[in-house]
Amino acid sequence: MPFTATGIASQLRESFSGRKTKYSIRYWYRCISDNIRSSYILSGNDTGRLANVQEMPFIDPAYDDDHLKQIIQYYNLNPDEMEKELHVYAKSLLEQSKAKEAWQILLATS
Repeated sequence: MPFTATGIASQLRESFSGRKTKYSIRYWYRCISDNIRSSYILSGNDTGRLANVQEMPFIDPAYDDDHLKQIIQYYNLNPDEMEKELHVYAKSLLEQSKAKEAWQILLATS
């Protein structure tokens, strides 16, 4: 972009409009827990999609998902398998561009 007053003004508008920059994505990526970042199921692209959120995700007590309930009930006695199944489900949600829902799945057992 050329160095003009309108170029600088548009850069300022973009920086304050809530658009993600590579620096803010890098910050959120560091906030992702190690078990998600080192997952054998979730790829680097998946964790990048998780990091590309406007604000830090939180557990929504009103979130209701039948498949999540089934995973928790079925794998309740085997936490390692439960984590694997949650990651598989979160990956399928991320492939459908449902990052907020994927976060809820990943935060379900934390």
